[in-house]
Amino acid sequence: MSDPVVVAKNLTVAYGATLAIKGISITALSDEITAIVGPNGAGKTTLLETIVGLHPARTGTIEFLGQGIDRTSVFKRRKLGMTLVAQERNIFPGMSVKENLEMGGFLVDRATMLERMAYVYSLFPRLEERERQMANTLSGGERRMLAIGMGIVANVKLLLIDEPSVGLAPRLVTNVLESLKTLREDTSQPVVLSEQNIKVLKIADRFLGMEAGESKFYESLDTISIDRIRELYMGLSSDECSGKEE
Repeated sequence: MSDPVVVAKNLTVAYGATLAIKGISITALSDEITAIVGPNGAGKTTLLETIVGLHPARTGTIEFLGQGIDRTSVFKRRKLGMTLVAQERNIFPGMSVKENLEMGGFLVDRATMLERMAYVYSLFPRLEERERQMANTLSGGERRMLAIGMGIVANVKLLLIDEPSVGLAPRLVTNVLESLKTLREDTSQPVVLSEQNIKVLKIADRFLGMEAGESKFYESLDTISIDRIRELYMGLSSDECSGKEE
C-alpha cells in the first residue's frame, strides 16, 4: 500500500463567522492523484489553501510526511516539499516562459532545475516553442501549462493544483489533465487537485466529494459510484452522464 504524504484530520476553517470547511479529513497517498470534487462554493480551494498554510484551521491537524505542520509557515511548508498551483495569479506576466520556469525551481539545484525544465518541455512542447516569449502574451491554455510547469520544476514531494481545467477549451482540458496522469506515471509524483470537469474521472485514483464545506465521500476509484460523482458533484444531468445529446 502507498504511504501517506499528507494527512488532514477534522479541519474546520472559518471566514469570520462563516464556516468554509466543516470537519474535513483527507489523506493523500504517494503515487496517487487525489481529486477534490464538488460544485462552486464547496470549499475545495479553501481546503487546498489550508493545507499549504494560507488559512489557519480553527480545528483539526495536518501532517506532511509524518510531521505535524499546523504551526508551520507557508514558506517552511514549501521548503518541506509542497507547493500550490493557484487558479489565478500563478505566473509572472512580465517574465519569459523560461524565466518563469526558473522561478519555479528557485529552491532546487541548477542541474535538477534544468532536468525538470526539460521534462516540462516534453509534457508541453508548446512551452518550449515559446521559451523566450513573455508570459503575458500567452493564451489562457498556455498560461495554465506554464503554471503547472513551474510546479513541476519545483521538484516537490506534493503538488497541489486548484482547478487546472477552468476556462479551457475541451481539447486543452484533455491535454492538461492527461499531462498530470503522465507526470504521475513517469515520476510517481503525488498530486492533489480540485476539479469540476468530468474528465478528472479518467486520471484520478481517489476522490473527496465536497458540498457546502462538508465531506460527502472519500473513496478510491475502485469503490466510488461514478454516477454519484457525475450527478451530484460535477453538475451533470442523467442524460449527460449517459452521453445522450438533445
